[in-house]
Amino acid sequence: MKQILTIVTLILLSVTFFSCKENSLEKQRQNELKKLGEYMRTYYPGKDPRPSGLYYFNLEPGTGDSIKINDRVQIFYDIYTLDSLPVRSSGRYEPLELVVMPPSQLSSSAQGVGQMRALNEALTYMKKNSKSLLIFDSALGFGQNGIAGILGFTPLIMEVEV
Repeated sequence: MKQILTIVTLILLSVTFFSCKENSLEKQRQNELKKLGEYMRTYYPGKDPRPSGLYYFNLEPGTGDSIKINDRVQIFYDIYTLDSLPVRSSGRYEPLELVVMPPSQLSSSAQGVGQMRALNEALTYMKKNSKSLLIFDSALGFGQNGIAGILGFTPLIMEVEV
């Protein structure tokens, strides 16, 4: 009886281990990057990302000096998945206020919009009254764990207005 129980336990552990391999974090990351690459080739052929991996598009240039690290800013934003599903928004009446942080000091798994590496990097390219479009992978957004309403390993599109 003890041998049978041991064999059954080993079989269950083996099945569990090998089934997890199919959906490993590395595999999910590779699938995410493949999906983002296909999207960019389809809709923005020839556009290269910034060194961080951020795709940045300046839609309206704005005025004045560029925003710098430690500046306090107010932004309006909308976040979508690559298939245009809206997942987050500041709305049009209550801007998000944040202090711009160096992206290198932020986690790759942001717990809120203001902590996203992509947003903080993009803000340093923007000026007051500017509008930009950002496209980025989860390492610059909400990471492998995601956040309420956004699954982990999800590339996102973000429209930002300062």
